[in-house]
Amino acid sequence: MKLILVSPPPLRRPRRAHGLLGLSIVLLALTAALSQTAGATGFSAAGRLPQLGSGRIWQVAAEPSAPNTVLAGTDHGLYLSKDAGATWAQTSFNATRVWAVGFDARNPTLSFAGTSGQGVIFSQDGGQTWQDSSAGLLNRVVRSLAFGLDGIAAGTDAGVFLSPDGHAWHDVGLDGDAISAVAIAANTPAMTIVAGADAGQLSGGYLFRSTAGGTWQALLSGLPSQAVVSGLSAGPIDQAVPQRPLVAATSKGLVRSGDGGTTWTPSAGLPAAPVTITTATFSPLDPDLVYAGSDGGGSSGGGLFRSIDSGVTFTPADAGLPQNTKNAESIAVASTNPPTVVAAIDAPSGASVYTEIDTTAPAPPQLVAESPGQPIPAVISTPKPTPRATPAPVRSAPAAAGASGLDGFVGTVFHWPIPLIYELIFALLIAYLFVRWRQHYYVEGPP
Repeated sequence: MKLILVSPPPLRRPRRAHGLLGLSIVLLALTAALSQTAGATGFSAAGRLPQLGSGRIWQVAAEPSAPNTVLAGTDHGLYLSKDAGATWAQTSFNATRVWAVGFDARNPTLSFAGTSGQGVIFSQDGGQTWQDSSAGLLNRVVRSLAFGLDGIAAGTDAGVFLSPDGHAWHDVGLDGDAISAVAIAANTPAMTIVAGADAGQLSGGYLFRSTAGGTWQALLSGLPSQAVVSGLSAGPIDQAVPQRPLVAATSKGLVRSGDGGTTWTPSAGLPAAPVTITTATFSPLDPDLVYAGSDGGGSSGGGLFRSIDSGVTFTPADAGLPQNTKNAESIAVASTNPPTVVAAIDAPSGASVYTEIDTTAPAPPQLVAESPGQPIPAVISTPKPTPRATPAPVRSAPAAAGASGLDGFVGTVFHWPIPLIYELIFALLIAYLFVRWRQHYYVEGPP
């Protein structure tokens, strides 16, 4: 009898082990992906603005009492969203560029906008329809608006104007400068305005401060030299620091102030100067939370940044924005917790709006309610523009005592000094006699 030995089948543990290892790797990858998705934050594209075409978006603003209501000022007028930017509709004002838009701090249902050539307009129906509100404005190119508890400030191409109600305006100075940004540094004991310029007579400074529209003080301490301002923002007041913080977006980076604008310090964490920061905005609920953006000079690039220490340091916060074209022109922060951030992106390929619910933002502190300050008179005679650092025009010398009525008449009509008038008349008489003599001698001949 012959025995046949049969070998047992080979062990398959190694293959099973490899299979389990591969399955584990897949599960770990899926878990990590799900974890990243669950905790992901960033921007997403909002609705398109109809018929905007190649036009730019210059400013976005969210209504404090109804955060889902957002207005956008563009090259083609005003757009309105009632769902936090998901959908947009054109308003009745749709033909002229709108530089600035915002809501009255005392009655947020009233909205105002600054236009390129048509002054200030306002709406009292949630932004649907608009009407003129420019009485007293000497310059109707309105590039910035700031809303205080005693009135509204407007930055124009020829100085700052102030109004107690947004309807009747008077000139308060800086007429020789194009004011690109205004902010309310304090409401009490009187409304304090900070204004920034980007053109004009800037040899003595480009950032200024005034209380209730009085004398303007040039702010210089800590500011970069030979820069211009593109944006200003003032934060709310919390119990720890009883003063509004300020940030200024300039052509040489971003600076902040904790003492009402007296001194400034550059913010850290932003791209190295001389990068232009286009916009900066505080959260209306948190003086420590600031968003800032750069439009990249209108080319590809740009960026969006966030600070949680009141503008001292910034870190990139542009997740979800289009790669290489994160051109942030304006940022609005809604009064929600966590904050809803609306960013206007003016990329070379076309303007669009992106939104984000910033779930990683810290919880807001307890705020201190501000009180109105010194009332702004409703009727103030508007002074004539008085540009700074401009030589005074040459004035006519007063008529000497005992001057004849003819002297006074001639001086009044021609605005020339009286002795010069006589010299001119004498010279003309000599010229006439010389011409007449030549004509008589050479043409008419001797008698």
